[in-house]
Amino acid sequence: MPTDEAALPYNRDAIFDADGPINPVFMLEAIRTLLRALPLDETEPKAWRNRRMGTALMGLAALHPRDEIEVMLGVQALCAYHAAAACWHLGMNHHYPRGSGLRQFSAAASAARTFDTLLKALERRQARPLAVPAGRPAPRAWPERDLTAEVARMEDRCRRGEQEAAESEAEPEVAWTPDALAAADAMLERARTESENAGLDIAHTDGILPGGGMIVPDNPTPQQDAYLARRLGLSVKQERAENLRNGIDTLPQIRPLRPGDFVP
Repeated sequence: MPTDEAALPYNRDAIFDADGPINPVFMLEAIRTLLRALPLDETEPKAWRNRRMGTALMGLAALHPRDEIEVMLGVQALCAYHAAAACWHLGMNHHYPRGSGLRQFSAAASAARTFDTLLKALERRQARPLAVPAGRPAPRAWPERDLTAEVARMEDRCRRGEQEAAESEAEPEVAWTPDALAAADAMLERARTESENAGLDIAHTDGILPGGGMIVPDNPTPQQDAYLARRLGLSVKQERAENLRNGIDTLPQIRPLRPGDFVP
């Protein structure tokens, strides 16, 4: 007895088939984009990583994308979902005390809102009359395409008219010798030092060490007070920047200076 195609249940995984409703070349790139964005941990079992990748594809199929635009919206939504999940994990487990990662919580909430926005955009688009049939989407014979040749042709078309301008506006290549690099580094170091010491009376400030630091004297002069305050401020600013790069959002501790302390 022949099977009625319309009576078959809708196969949402058909989007991954080679003869599916969406160009398989586009789908392969969308799958690669999605899997590259997943928070995969090399220390966890391979089965767990495979499960995360497999369920990500299940999530993409569950959005029922009908064309390339809806595939892109779905991939972006799933990336936002996994970003939120990863930030929740970091905020709850990678700080002491547990659950004190406020910066990660803020990023997680932002990613969750992005996920919700993308889902609503997809729902608005899919609210139009659906082109998805009741049964399995009809197979298509997708032609083979030489993408390397196509990209080369497109690159050639985009570059038309720029060759003459490039030749006329070309500037001579600068060759940096070791002496020139050393001179440039010296100029940058001098500019940095002048910027750090702007407004200070360096000529009348005693006790400055070769590296720029100072040992706090028993009775510092006004010039030394100003210099120590500037160096201490720079040290705190550098420590703050280093902490932020390491994911530490707490402010550095500042203790009173005492005679004999070294201020870098």
